[in-house]
Amino acid sequence: MTKPMTALLVIAALIIALAAGWGLNLYNLQKQEKQQQAIASLDKGIALFHEEKYAESLDLLQSIPDDTIVDWHLPYYTATAHVMLKDYQAAAPILEEALAINPQETQIMFELGVVYFKLGKLNLSKSYFAAVVEIDPSNEDARGLMDIMANLERQQPGADQADSESEAIQQQQ
Repeated sequence: MTKPMTALLVIAALIIALAAGWGLNLYNLQKQEKQQQAIASLDKGIALFHEEKYAESLDLLQSIPDDTIVDWHLPYYTATAHVMLKDYQAAAPILEEALAINPQETQIMFELGVVYFKLGKLNLSKSYFAAVVEIDPSNEDARGLMDIMANLERQQPGADQADSESEAIQQQQ
């Protein structure tokens, strides 16, 4: 190979390396921008939730792409907006997702207890409230709801069995 040809190959390799580096930087900048937009949308969705604009909050939170942020607040507030709109079926799996991201967060466990109570799954509900009390013994709300469920169970002797049968039927479907 001649020297001019070798020099051309080296220059071409440098140009390709620079273009690849530039492309990678551009990709990273776009990814960071998407993450920043997702975080801004999350913050706005939470603000709408606290303003009791649950449908608007839910729409905004659901518009955030799943691959942009991994934060338990996103599924938690999405599910809690469903709860406030009385869509407990939709809320349960989303709350389970939030709990998988942050398994020690008592807010998530408490909300799961409420959701499963509303869905008539007293055993699951009670177990989530018990987990809240185990982590935070001072949580009077969870303790009080556990007492209410204990009273319900005493008034309805077949409640545990009916709860188990209901869960078995739903798992078969």
